Amino acid sequence: MNTRRFFFAVMIIISVATGALGMISIMKLRLRSDDVGVRIVRLERSIADAKKELDALKRQRDISQDTVKLSEKAGEKFKLPKPEQVTWLRVSGPTLPTTSARTTPSPRVAALDLTFRPPAEMGGPRSR
Repeated sequence: MNTRRFFFAVMIIISVATGALGMISIMKLRLRSDDVGVRIVRLERSIADAKKELDALKRQRDISQDTVKLSEKAGEKFKLPKPEQVTWLRVSGPTLPTTSARTTPSPRVAALDLTFRPPAEMGGPRSR
């Protein structure tokens, strides 16, 4: 009986020690992952700064080579014309013949007429 208690006590101590070692290793792993995360953030910031510097240098190069003026000149072709150059046309809508209320079919009859028309009258065999 004494060996059985000793065995259970040893097993409990081993399981507690294993749990403690596991928690310690997990904490170390989290600390390492935090360090890696900090490094990644630093690298992303340095990349963003490098991109900003590169864009600024490209702008300075474009200004020094007058390519900005060339792009502005090309953009002039696509500007809207001045109002004096535009000819305004007045478009009137098509006039529909007026029909009396007696000859106008009810909406149900009109829907039935549309439903049973052959496809040629409705604009061809297109599907919607």
